[in-house]
Amino acid sequence: MATKSATSEGRIGSLANPKSVPLTFQEDRRSVYWVDRLPPTAGPHGTTEIIASARVQELAKHRTPNQHGWRGDRPTPIWGVSEGAQRADAGPRLVSLSQHKEPHPRYLFDRTAYMTVNEGAKNATSTERLGMLCRPKDRRDRDKFGVISLETSWGQYNPVSPAAKSAQCTSHVESLAEPKKYHPRFAGEKPVQWSVDESALKAIANLRLQQLSRPRSRTMIKDDYDPYKVPMAARRAHATPRIEELCLPIPRKVRPKKVV
Repeated sequence: MATKSATSEGRIGSLANPKSVPLTFQEDRRSVYWVDRLPPTAGPHGTTEIIASARVQELAKHRTPNQHGWRGDRPTPIWGVSEGAQRADAGPRLVSLSQHKEPHPRYLFDRTAYMTVNEGAKNATSTERLGMLCRPKDRRDRDKFGVISLETSWGQYNPVSPAAKSAQCTSHVESLAEPKKYHPRFAGEKPVQWSVDESALKAIANLRLQQLSRPRSRTMIKDDYDPYKVPMAARRAHATPRIEELCLPIPRKVRPKKVV
């Protein structure tokens, strides 16, 4: 028991000890104005000197060009030509490539403004058909509906042919040319002003007409009238055989019900 208690006291004692501070621990500054080191000063040349590592100095170097076959730009666009290049003779292939491109064999160049007319064209005579086609076409005014008017574009009227002047129409054309007659019971428009006859001025309304023209009295108005209420007579009414016949659907539109 004594050994066990001593062991427990040693464990509790080790846990009760405060945590040790690591060797690299830096205590917080007591104030933001605490200066633990002096700021960098100017070097001997009056400027701040920065000491770079070897790796930074290596990365700061410019990239070296390729050493295998790379040559820089020529110092000047004018350079001397060698004697061999001056006395060289071009081969057949180089001569063929140096020639300009030939046009198409069937290509026709622009014709000049000055040309000679051959004797055949000078002595040629036109045919009768060509002379008929060369005549100017009669110009006639057409309105937006495509109807040809009698007056031309120069204000001249087309003359009527003698055959049209002496033509006689048939009996059927004369019957069609007659205007359509009005219906026997047709009545024209009534004038805005007309005279009233003496009988209408002296007429006296009968008793039934006076009753219908009288306005409805307030005592006959029903406040509890419901226009949507169906009366009992309409409920008990029976349709006649004719109405039932008219209510039947058309036979060709009647389809039998499908039974599933």
